[in-house]
Amino acid sequence: MLKSLRTIIAVSSLVLAQGNHAEAQTTLIHYWNFNNYALGAQYTDTIKGIAADFSILDTAKAKILYAEMPGTSAGYATHIDSIQPVATDYDTVNLRMGDTAGAALRVRNPSDSMQLYFYIPTTGYKNIVVNYASQSSSVSHGQTHQVFDYSVDSGASWRTAALSMPSDSAWLVYHRTTLTFTTDGDVNNNPGLVLRITFALNTAGTSGNNRFDNVTVEGDIIPTSVADTREDNPRIKLYPNPATNMVNIQSENTDLTPAFVSDITGRKIMAISPNASKFDISTLDAGNYFLLFVDHSSNTTHSVQFRKK
Repeated sequence: MLKSLRTIIAVSSLVLAQGNHAEAQTTLIHYWNFNNYALGAQYTDTIKGIAADFSILDTAKAKILYAEMPGTSAGYATHIDSIQPVATDYDTVNLRMGDTAGAALRVRNPSDSMQLYFYIPTTGYKNIVVNYASQSSSVSHGQTHQVFDYSVDSGASWRTAALSMPSDSAWLVYHRTTLTFTTDGDVNNNPGLVLRITFALNTAGTSGNNRFDNVTVEGDIIPTSVADTREDNPRIKLYPNPATNMVNIQSENTDLTPAFVSDITGRKIMAISPNASKFDISTLDAGNYFLLFVDHSSNTTHSVQFRKK
């Protein structure tokens, strides 16, 4: 008999509780690696938002934007671009989904009148954790601190009290920053969550830059109404089952999107693109697994069992 997702999550929580909070997150919700960001320099005030490389919700709604602070002169000029580091400086901090190190996002000085917005909807998720890697090109030029706040209403108002840290300083090597929102329940299940970084403590001149890479947003699935989906249910079909290499996904409901594969203990094995029509299981050990789907129309989750031969 298939286990319900509620049972899977309960077992998974026991397994993951041995790790730290950031590692204990069930699902990768959004991920930017910037390896495909090659648009060249974008200058104010026509900088476009950068869509997530992966999102379990919607890559069009998960985006990063570098924008002028309100009231900044229209003549203010700075820009954003990507950087391809030399081999000795590739960033491997917080890499996910088997990605290789590559390009990073570079927000350029003068940044004292700029804001970096992370639009990170959390619909269906709680216990949100944001991780990213960053590096400063210099501690003697430009802004030396990143200052954090967040909005639960798409930027209409801003909060700081629940943040796990108020700011972080510049590092000359890639450094992981981890942010949680502690007791603020408004962050959970929120389509309008925005994290904002502003830059402070100018040292000298307008040269220098901050580099960002491997931005992740993770959270635990909110188990609202959970339903098991049997393999004979016409809404979802996995085939062949059992399989050796590729598993095809067939669904008659466009609101159902695949999310991740877990083993029988509930441990997340791999994330699946919400647009995927098939996925590769060739690297999995033989045994039973579950593919979890999210139904965005009813805010429910469904799990389908399959077997790797």
